[in-house]
Amino acid sequence: MASQATINVLSEMMQERKKLLTDMQALNERADFGPLDQEQWDNMDARYQELDKSISREQRAAKLAEELKRPVLEPRAQLASGGFESSREYRDLFARALATGNMAELRGTINGNATSTSNAPVPTDMQRRIIELVQKSLVLRSVATVYTVASDQQITVDASTPTGYLVDESTTTTDSYAAPTNSVTESGITFSRKTVGDFAFAVRVPVTKFAYQDYVGGGDFIARKVGEGVYLAEEEYLMNGDGSASATGNPAQPNGAITVIKAATGQRHTGTGSGSTGAGLTTLAADDVIDTVHKILPRYRTNLRWMMGDNVAKTVRKFKDSSNRYLWQVSDNVTEGLTNGLSGSLYGIPVAISEHMPTAVTAGSVAAVVGNWSYVEIYDRGPLEFFVDTTSQMQKLMTILQAWKRSDVVVTNTLAFGYLGFK
Repeated sequence: MASQATINVLSEMMQERKKLLTDMQALNERADFGPLDQEQWDNMDARYQELDKSISREQRAAKLAEELKRPVLEPRAQLASGGFESSREYRDLFARALATGNMAELRGTINGNATSTSNAPVPTDMQRRIIELVQKSLVLRSVATVYTVASDQQITVDASTPTGYLVDESTTTTDSYAAPTNSVTESGITFSRKTVGDFAFAVRVPVTKFAYQDYVGGGDFIARKVGEGVYLAEEEYLMNGDGSASATGNPAQPNGAITVIKAATGQRHTGTGSGSTGAGLTTLAADDVIDTVHKILPRYRTNLRWMMGDNVAKTVRKFKDSSNRYLWQVSDNVTEGLTNGLSGSLYGIPVAISEHMPTAVTAGSVAAVVGNWSYVEIYDRGPLEFFVDTTSQMQKLMTILQAWKRSDVVVTNTLAFGYLGFK
């Protein structure tokens, strides 16, 4: 943007030029236009042309000054759809920075300043590929509601619903005023507040120059693997974080979605299998599938999805009815059996299998959760970022790539979930 002084000078010259043009037009329209008028008009015209050149020069100078402030190239390009993706030049520089460890040129594209120490984001289309490639492992992120925020948040959620009454207006009197025989008791609405903070998840990977050149496969591969590590760590803690405070050697953890749901003991159904207490998978039975779903109030029993670990899925997949037919339903039009694969539904509800579900099979542990996962909200604090360290391991001809992202998770309504626990 041009300086205020430049804007003021331009404004004054343009105002003078406009007035000259008005005066010249008025002079030219005079019926008694004579030699003295011609001389005056010529002087005004000379000044007009001088101002015109000066204004053009100042505008051009301001435009050049703006161009000098811009990055060498734009990190992103606009798509026909109106969105953005990383420009080809930015992607090439990103890969070159990973290969050489030289961040100067890449930083210059972002800030127009090669000495800047700002962290560079992973190119947007590369980040999209990273997310897509690990999406099958990110079960929680794929079913939760995801927001991007710039700061800590306070969320207000309702904690209770007021009680409704049927008003009885019957009366045994003959009065014109029918007095109710019961009253409506006041009942308030209570709210709770949930705080959204941010927790950082990071990966640090050393890459030798030789590995990069000979067999690593270039910047895309490294970025994908580093991004995968960050997102998998995030998924683990957003599901199972215990909410503990920071202590020496132990960073603070988020209140993971599974942890919060487990704490809602009213939503728990305990396995009724033949196994004795503490016998793990054998304490689960087919009827537990139905009982767990019905721990959810009917008004929340929409868009449900099961989530369970692989060992529990393997056990549940073997449940059979009295006719020895598998209960794990693949399709209404397919005879159930071992040939139909793993994907399917239980009690008409789709099943998602996550490697980040708790693995403990001790009494009281969570075996499976069913619910409306839109009530789980993930808050991202910006995109995946990275930093290339070219100095700390230079004696080993090694570059360190460090990537991180920040996020938090909130369960806004535990009544929308039921969970099956081991006996």
